[in-house]
Amino acid sequence: MTGVAELKPRTTAERMSAPASPLRYSVSPAISQPARVVIPIRPNLVAPQGSLERCRDFAAQHSLFLLRLSLATVFFWFGVLKVASASPVVELLRASIPFLAGSPYLQILGIAEITIGAGLLVDRLAKPATALMILHLLGTVSLFVLAPSVMFAPAFPVLTMSGEFVLKNLVLITSALVIMCSRPQTRHS
Repeated sequence: MTGVAELKPRTTAERMSAPASPLRYSVSPAISQPARVVIPIRPNLVAPQGSLERCRDFAAQHSLFLLRLSLATVFFWFGVLKVASASPVVELLRASIPFLAGSPYLQILGIAEITIGAGLLVDRLAKPATALMILHLLGTVSLFVLAPSVMFAPAFPVLTMSGEFVLKNLVLITSALVIMCSRPQTRHS
């Protein structure tokens, strides 16, 4: 058996003149076959999870509920502001659909938004609440047709602040569609 120390190192000229073998595995003649290294890993060896990974796992498991909770918060908050006649949307309503800016219509809109927010939190009411939410938001988006001068300035496609505010409702409509099209989650034990 030949030891590694006894191997004659090849010169650069010998390496260049030697025919290249397609089956050549290593650069050393001492190792004629490829080496396979197996490192056993214990199945119970798990790296500790950081807080970011725990948050990600929680969000993945509860994403639909978190979506419903965030939408419910927004609708409940906006509804309470309308019922209290403290909503900044009053100016937008006065400029586009003036009769909705006064009492009792503003408070009715607020109660509808509070109802949507509460419905999103109850499993059995979530899908009907999202249907009501979509209708409500389509009414808001209709301002692009009913009051384009309020949504665009000086002209299309340049949006005003109100136009940006209303256009973001497309994201809320899409979120409502996600909730409506979702299947109930089964709980695994």
